Amino acid sequence: MDSLKDKLTLFLTIFVCTVMAQEPLFSTIRISDDVYFDETEIDVASWLSFYTWTIVHEGFGKAQKLMPDSNAIEPELWNYIKSKSTDFVSFEARYTQLPVGYFCNECTVDAELAERLPNFRNRCSILDFPITGISYEQAEAFCKWRTKTLGDNKIVFRLPTPEEWKYFAVNGLSESEKENGFRDSLSNKNCALFNYNIPSKNGNDENQGNLKGVAMYSPKTNGAYDVFGNVSEMTSLKGVAKGGNFTLYANQSHVDSIQSYTKPEIYLGFRCIAIKGSEPELADKEVITDVDAPEKFGNFTDSRDGKTYPTVLIGNQMWFAANLAFKPDSGKYWAWNNEERHVAQYGYLYTWEIAKEVCPIGWHLPSKEEFETLLINYDMNENVSYRELHITGSAGYSIIESGLRFGVNFSPTISGTAFWSSTQKKRNKIWGLGVDGLRKSIKLYDTYGMKTGLQIRCVKDNE
Repeated sequence: MDSLKDKLTLFLTIFVCTVMAQEPLFSTIRISDDVYFDETEIDVASWLSFYTWTIVHEGFGKAQKLMPDSNAIEPELWNYIKSKSTDFVSFEARYTQLPVGYFCNECTVDAELAERLPNFRNRCSILDFPITGISYEQAEAFCKWRTKTLGDNKIVFRLPTPEEWKYFAVNGLSESEKENGFRDSLSNKNCALFNYNIPSKNGNDENQGNLKGVAMYSPKTNGAYDVFGNVSEMTSLKGVAKGGNFTLYANQSHVDSIQSYTKPEIYLGFRCIAIKGSEPELADKEVITDVDAPEKFGNFTDSRDGKTYPTVLIGNQMWFAANLAFKPDSGKYWAWNNEERHVAQYGYLYTWEIAKEVCPIGWHLPSKEEFETLLINYDMNENVSYRELHITGSAGYSIIESGLRFGVNFSPTISGTAFWSSTQKKRNKIWGLGVDGLRKSIKLYDTYGMKTGLQIRCVKDNE
């Protein structure tokens, strides 16, 4: 290991000097003065070279923390990663310019998988998948590591803010594409250009709607690949991803759409923004601020239990963009199906009496009128509201189907969910915002019994 460590250290010394003299930075797209974006999503080869560097310089324990979630990557890829080799793959990865390391140089993939990967000689094509199955913290660590080792603290790498990502996404698009907000996934010859989940009736190949290798489709005018489709890309706001992914349709993958997440996913990756400069504040400073989406997204930490919730500004209302998961000291509330493992994703189900009391200070249970104000943004249209307020929609409200509790029974999550309002209809009936997962609709209902278990979305108090 010592000899390898010495070689890597010498390589980095030469490499950093070379990078600082380059214009633009390797494998990046220049967006504005001293601001660059990675030209593709971070690939598996680059991630494994990060793993190799870590195991050499910081030990096996720290390196193991970089392993992806085996349940959130392609099975063939996990088989490749876990079957490490005593051989050494000297191929230099795209975003680190460091060798991949102790993994197999060649691999066997079946015909279906081969159709989804580029065919490069002399190395395993699986290395060209985008890295998925990693957490926000792991992605953040990769960018920070690039600042330290490759940027020599003179180039800051980090996850982009949602606003910076949007600027990057529209950079180089035609005026019609900017107006539409997204690129369609078919050419004028009805051929696939981008990786979306397109119905087969459109004449696309069988692998549309599957994860594919990076740079498999035509680049944007500015040379960037896979900005829309393939995998959603993490931003600096934990839980907020952009760009759409292979599970979505083209019209769900535009510059304003949000894909919320709570854990590693097979459809979730990232790319870094790079900023030339040595000032420490660049690590947190937003360098692109001229996109018309100021202060739309944020986070709120509940001081009662330390849980953090994403927030979203819709019109003049600031909403929680996740279900409340506060555990009160008393009263009736439940985890879906009485299984606490669901709370992180679904929050708790509360009776109405408890729901009126559990939003944190500065926030409150919305009234019927406040829900109506939310829906007016979508013309009170039940299906449009569902599409836009759903986790795959443009609003960032990020509703997911999470079930209800009636009596002693829990409804299936696929059937939908509902949120309490503070408005009472009559003696035993309360208004609530109902989400019908089967009809794909959202509307206000006045039929919820006080003892029913519903979800809560808090809205911020007026200042």
